[in-house]
Amino acid sequence: MSWNQTGNGLHFGDPGMAVSEETFQGLPGDQGRSIELWIEPDLSWEASTILSFYAPKTRPVLQVRQSGDDLEFTSARGIGDNLSKPRNVFIDHTFHRNETVLITLCSSANSLEIYVNAVLKKSISGMRIRGEDFQGTLIVGNAPYGNLSWKGEYRGLAFYNHALPADAIKEDYATWQRNRAEIAQRNPSTLYLFAEGKGERIRNRGRTGPDLIIPTNYTIPEPGFLVPFWQEYTPTGAYVRDLAINVFGLVPLGFCFTALFAWINGRQRSWRYTVVLGFLVSLTIELIQAHMPTRFSGTTDLITNTAGTALGAWGYLNWRTQKWLEQLGIFASIKPAETPPGTVDQTSSGTSGA
Repeated sequence: MSWNQTGNGLHFGDPGMAVSEETFQGLPGDQGRSIELWIEPDLSWEASTILSFYAPKTRPVLQVRQSGDDLEFTSARGIGDNLSKPRNVFIDHTFHRNETVLITLCSSANSLEIYVNAVLKKSISGMRIRGEDFQGTLIVGNAPYGNLSWKGEYRGLAFYNHALPADAIKEDYATWQRNRAEIAQRNPSTLYLFAEGKGERIRNRGRTGPDLIIPTNYTIPEPGFLVPFWQEYTPTGAYVRDLAINVFGLVPLGFCFTALFAWINGRQRSWRYTVVLGFLVSLTIELIQAHMPTRFSGTTDLITNTAGTALGAWGYLNWRTQKWLEQLGIFASIKPAETPPGTVDQTSSGTSGA
């Protein structure tokens, strides 16, 4: 975390976050809700959380995220009062490296409108932001359950206990660019301008709500522990990329240890032993990562790592690979004890090895 020396904002690195000094108690009133975010991303493409509220032992009800170069808004509240399955809304191609963007979320009655730089991008019926969604600890620049640090600069954040009309959003876009201190004249419920330039406190210049502080030590409020894979799933390219990395990352382990086990115990059991080894290695990694705030412990990696190990084992035991390795004289394809009668034992030729 570092302050812009010109007083124009607070830069969030990896890892980094700011949290509310006290908990929010919600926003009163029944005239809708609005959120304004004036930010500048460091990356055009990443998976991270820009804003979230956290209450112990509950999933976040409201989140704003960067998914690739898209804006993702998540709400776990339906039309009624009860929490429902999280619903995600995406706005394509919102983020561009080192370009400031004003994101405005307006909710009234039974609909939600999302603006980017004062241009209406999407209107969603049956989805809204309620006053109760502004409860708990506000986390800026990260998620409460894992290291999903957003990288970029925060220049303004405002909450309103009413829905901003389109003309006000257009005026605010000009104001954020010209002199964001004038946003206070709009009388927001909560307003952070990130203009302190130093220290560990971001003062709330609105009517209600606590100040933000930069924690001395980086910790995740509720780190995940072997999170079920269906909770980790997100329909993004970054998620697919991570799956591929975790599968192919353990292919070499599967290939090499299958060669070793085939030499020691024969090929019939080598695949089984290697897959068990891959699972145990992955499980050990996930257990260790549960105690590291910059890492995440989930079952998706457990599945993909084990699959990668199995793929590597299959790659070694495949007859084409065996034929190629035997031609090169790099590996003995079977353990010495399994050498068929009447053939030359390759272990005495000095060309074989584990």
